[in-house]
Amino acid sequence: MRVIVVGAGAWGLSAAAELARRGHRVTLVDRYGPGNSLSSSSGPTRLWRIADPLPAAVRLGRRSVAAMDRLSREGSAELRVQQGMLWRDTEAALTELKVVLDTERVELTEVDADDVGRFLPILRPDHRPALWLPEAGSLLSGALLATYQRILAQHGAETMYGGEVASVDPDAVPVRVSLTDGRRLTADRVVLCPGPGAPALLGCLGLEVPLQPFAEQVVHLGDGGASDRYDDLPCLIDGPTETDPAVYAMPTPGVGYKIGLDDPLRALTTADVDRTPHPGLTVRISDYARRAMPRLGTSLVDELVCSWTDSPDGWFVVDRVGGAVLACGDSGKGFKYSAAMGEVLSDLAEDAEPHPDVAAMSATRFAETSRPDAWTPTALGAG
Repeated sequence: MRVIVVGAGAWGLSAAAELARRGHRVTLVDRYGPGNSLSSSSGPTRLWRIADPLPAAVRLGRRSVAAMDRLSREGSAELRVQQGMLWRDTEAALTELKVVLDTERVELTEVDADDVGRFLPILRPDHRPALWLPEAGSLLSGALLATYQRILAQHGAETMYGGEVASVDPDAVPVRVSLTDGRRLTADRVVLCPGPGAPALLGCLGLEVPLQPFAEQVVHLGDGGASDRYDDLPCLIDGPTETDPAVYAMPTPGVGYKIGLDDPLRALTTADVDRTPHPGLTVRISDYARRAMPRLGTSLVDELVCSWTDSPDGWFVVDRVGGAVLACGDSGKGFKYSAAMGEVLSDLAEDAEPHPDVAAMSATRFAETSRPDAWTPTALGAG
């Protein structure tokens, strides 16, 4: 089967690699190429975890970890580090989360408010309890993207970088993809993983899905000394308080401790290609670290701006329309599931019956949803 995959981010690369591994003839199309600064997949690390308030996310997380480990064994490359994660929040929020985790049999330890430092030594206790979740850690995103690219090359997939998709006709036989430079491509199936470009292509599929791309900023902090000092520290999700939004943090091996606020830099449009870090947001993140993590070095290692695309309910949009398969709405947490998403999207491209968890991601759930006047982002945890 001839397949065009649009988008060379984490989802598109994973889908293209899996389809090529299954013996299909794959062409991967992207405007800039993998890991570019305008994509949702740039940066050296992400936080992977099994724990999530959504049961389907727990199940997809387990599938993704299994897929990553298979890729790691096949390529002899480390793709994830398991340092564990502390999730601190209000007692009510953790009680709701624990119901899901207990049902899904996720390993956890309940942590008293004054005992958080035993699990994350740099964290200052406050009045809130936490859950210790050993099935979590740093995802080595650059290594995972390189693994997908290696599989593509190994199986002879074609890459077409520098081309921007203008339209898709999913009902044509074969499916037609038109580029802005006038080129026309045809295939038996097209898999669309366009990231922030999704809103512009939805109309081609006859879908009305309210999506909003955002820019997100993170920083790496260290102590100006050994770059590996924080490599073994656990990850953190720190729920919102009266003074701070939710915070996610993780070690980036050999770099420093990565911290981001669950508060986007700004909403994005397709014309917005500025990825310059905002000094004010860096100050906010650093101020949080000084107050909440007094034992963490305050030297600024770097500042990074990436993008993500929110759906109204904070969960993915995966659907099949004619000869097209669509995956969008990563909601700031898509990278950790990319290894599983490659399998999911390949199954759909091969016309397999979707698992109920996948069927529930259909765009039809937004049939009665209009775009909000003021969008409240729903992401939690760097993809």
